Amino acid sequence: MVKSSYLFLSFIFFILVGCATSMKDIINDYRGAFLAGEYEKASKLLEKTKIHESRRDILLWHMEKGTLSLGEGKEDEAINHFQTALDIIDNLYTTKVSNVLSSYLLNDRYADFQGANYERSYVHYFLSKSYYSRYLKNGLKLDLQGARATILAWDTYFTNYQRSTSSRSLYSTDLMLKVFGGEVHEASQIRSDLQIALQLYKDALDILNSQGGIFSIFNEKNTEYIKSFEANKKRPSQDLYVKTKAFEELQDFLHYKILSLTKSIRGGEFKNLVKTLKAKKEIVTRASKGPGNVSLVLEEGLIPQKVGKPFNFGLKGAMDAVDDDKAKKFIATVGAEFVTAFAMNKLKLTPTAAGGAGSFIFAHEVTKYSVKEAAIAFELPIIEEVTPVERLYMFILNDQGKIVEQGPMPVVTENGDLARVVLEEDVVSRFVATGTRVAVKHIVAIVGAMQVYQTMKKSSGEGGEFLATTAAVASYTAMATGISALEEADVRHWTTLPQAFRMEELKLPPGNYQLGVARYIEGKAPQSPSKILGQFQVNDNRKQIFHFKLTL
Repeated sequence: MVKSSYLFLSFIFFILVGCATSMKDIINDYRGAFLAGEYEKASKLLEKTKIHESRRDILLWHMEKGTLSLGEGKEDEAINHFQTALDIIDNLYTTKVSNVLSSYLLNDRYADFQGANYERSYVHYFLSKSYYSRYLKNGLKLDLQGARATILAWDTYFTNYQRSTSSRSLYSTDLMLKVFGGEVHEASQIRSDLQIALQLYKDALDILNSQGGIFSIFNEKNTEYIKSFEANKKRPSQDLYVKTKAFEELQDFLHYKILSLTKSIRGGEFKNLVKTLKAKKEIVTRASKGPGNVSLVLEEGLIPQKVGKPFNFGLKGAMDAVDDDKAKKFIATVGAEFVTAFAMNKLKLTPTAAGGAGSFIFAHEVTKYSVKEAAIAFELPIIEEVTPVERLYMFILNDQGKIVEQGPMPVVTENGDLARVVLEEDVVSRFVATGTRVAVKHIVAIVGAMQVYQTMKKSSGEGGEFLATTAAVASYTAMATGISALEEADVRHWTTLPQAFRMEELKLPPGNYQLGVARYIEGKAPQSPSKILGQFQVNDNRKQIFHFKLTL
């Protein structure tokens, strides 16, 4: 074996650990500053990460700078960053960039950041939001059309994604695409756009009734629902879809959107649609007055961070993949069983990490590789802990501070839940390839340790077994430490994405208003707001969309 490999890996281990710790601290401070609305401080912290200096992080840089610019009200900069991000994403697909590395030393952390599916998806939302925000400031219809065109590109993104992937993903479209997209189309007030908006709301209701079952925010039995979906490749039984209050609130909102817009542009279909949807009486009464003129979009919190989750992988199954000539020759001489026995008995390499694929997805695909023999642990990125968002009640106050409207603030998408599903799917798609690559490195290290053991035992005389074992363990530990540092999970992610999107629509006369919210208390609606999120001004009866941020 080439001893310089051991020394090199041990050396860079200390560098990587120090850099990783420092970067985590910076990211945590950056998230805190962004959440507090301290955008100048957040911008300086983002600069400290130096991701703008790395070609492989260029997409992540534009995502983060885009949300920062938009938070600062710099729509021109935000549009530039998000459009550049979409150009990069488009290039990833048209050039068929692979995220699989063949390098012996490097893992996904050292590849170009491509973003998870949900991250690439939400670039479209933020670009559309940026155009619309600029439209509210300058009144230029060109910006409104830019917002609309981005919604169409968002839908095309999912079409292309489904064509480009060999396996069916649970995340094949997005509720925010449909609901926010509908609101943007409504804002144009063009009849053809209103027809598109109506269809988008109908699509959203269908998605909620089918794919909504995979999310805990909408389904109390989402785990069982997903298992059934994956086992049968079709929509599970409705017995596995136990609707939550969040489901009911979003369903009511979508019923209102569909019925009110139908009343406005297809009045003759209204009564039949009421029967078909079986909407609540109060929703029908409200919808019979037509659509609202104010849409409120609430971006809540920050998405939970990715972490590296350890998984086991058996060594025996990776023996054939070893491509180091000296190691292959040694294994052929002593036999794979002998190498495995040495790893278990001398180096104590038995399974220690949890072997499941996250909490529920494709568990069989990963656990079938779980072993009781010699095994190593390696990391894959995942979101393990997602604190559920709580039910919120909305209050609209006029310029005298009087409450003029109130009601639930429905969750349209819970991104922590969504990210968890997407990343757990990704674990399965990469488990074998990544596990094999890491296991091969460990096997080469084990072979080196075996050679040290044999040499020391021959030359040590009395007490040789103890000295040889000690030396072998030390040799392997040095190499394994370097491998672990190099093979840490790639936890880069768009960290300023909100955890949840909420939306509501109202009909308000011209005037100045404030949006306040409060949490439900033991299932009961609060009597007054606990927090005022901001002001908005209704100028006329044209449709307006206002965005707010929430940190509770």
